[in-house]
Amino acid sequence: MRRHFMPPLRPARPALCLGALALALLAWLPPLAAQEHVPEAVPPLTGAPPARLPDAPPPPPADQAESLQALLTRVLARDPQVRVAQSLWQAADERRLQARSRLGPSLQLNATYGKSLDREFTGPLDRTTDRIEAGLRWNLFNGGNDLAEYTAAGRDLAAAAQDLRRAREDSSERVTETYVELLRLQALLPPAAERLTAVRRLVEQVNRQNEAGKASDADATQAAASLLDAEIVYEQAQADFLAARDKLAALVGDEVRAVTPVVLAPGAAPAMMGRAPVGTPGLVASARLRAEAARERVRPVQSLLTPRIDLEMRHQLSDRTLPAQTTEQQHSWLLSARWDFPVMGENMARRNEAQRRAEAAEAEAERVARGVSAELQTLGPRIENATRAVAQLDRQIEQYNALVRAGELQFEAGRRSVAQLIQLRDSRFNAEQRRADQAHRLLTARLRQLALTGNLLPALGLASGLDDPLPR
Repeated sequence: MRRHFMPPLRPARPALCLGALALALLAWLPPLAAQEHVPEAVPPLTGAPPARLPDAPPPPPADQAESLQALLTRVLARDPQVRVAQSLWQAADERRLQARSRLGPSLQLNATYGKSLDREFTGPLDRTTDRIEAGLRWNLFNGGNDLAEYTAAGRDLAAAAQDLRRAREDSSERVTETYVELLRLQALLPPAAERLTAVRRLVEQVNRQNEAGKASDADATQAAASLLDAEIVYEQAQADFLAARDKLAALVGDEVRAVTPVVLAPGAAPAMMGRAPVGTPGLVASARLRAEAARERVRPVQSLLTPRIDLEMRHQLSDRTLPAQTTEQQHSWLLSARWDFPVMGENMARRNEAQRRAEAAEAEAERVARGVSAELQTLGPRIENATRAVAQLDRQIEQYNALVRAGELQFEAGRRSVAQLIQLRDSRFNAEQRRADQAHRLLTARLRQLALTGNLLPALGLASGLDDPLPR
């Protein structure tokens, strides 16, 4: 009969402290066995982003315009979507390290201290146990499951890197869309203000002529109606501009007073004629990598029949068991093979689940790629049409400028009526509006093309954020 009881707490023995220190030092060593098992199929990995976000540059003064590149450089580092992707990238890297650790050995340190009352042939015996032993356990073979998980974790890390790239692309595209709309409205304000000023001068001129008997009351009324229309159009343009500026300020967290024209890298967005350009956005690359990771986790049926082979080694560091046991084991090693076959079919069901998940991931990757390709095919004709329309409207505006100047001279000479002069100015303003709309359509299509081909950030002069080497 043996009875055990817990002894009172006492300070740790020197041998126990030394053993714990040795185990802590060994844990910092790189797992050599894991490096020997690294497969060539693992894709090249990029470095994890820094834990602390880089300091963003301050906003420009209130009276100074801010370029799109400067705005994105300032706001991308603290964008919530980008920060989420950065954290998930770091988590994927830690998971890859966990999978790599399974390929190497595991060090163990066992410390036992206790007292017991034993009964032997000679009678009752009060025994004190104080034992420290070190061990090593290594899974030598597991049907390739650990190796497949490490390979899949590498694919997941690469996919997380593409998710970070996609987050930066999405945030940049969201800010750029509002920025470009604000740019369009900002371009419409000068023509609207110029038209309003010209109509006001015309109203004053017609009123003076009406008072002098040189213009009819109908001409004065028509000029006043044209003034009302010019005021309505200008106020609407000004309200739309302020609303777009407030929306951009809400997106970036700071007020943006004015914007500058968007400058793209030379040849960044060539026109397409019936064929999409070559390129892969982060969305498509991430879906493909996750499909590859899911396929890596599908093990062949033969792996379900293979054993698990473990090597276990133990060595006794100290033993102060008093009175001593009749036998004492100093060190040992054990090589074991184990087959596990759940009778309810868990292993096969787990493999089938991995197979279905891989098929779903591959179908999702194909769906995303098809959607991106289909949208890219529609952008080519839009870009070509908008490019021609902008050039034609530029020529038309030049023609209207000449017609308006001639019409003003003819109006002064009495050879052109008020209605004809108003119609010329309205036609020129309508052409200016169409030109601004077509320029906005062209720029939006080019930016969307860059985003769908994964070239938006480089075209804007911004790094993808994935250029640092892997630190570990």
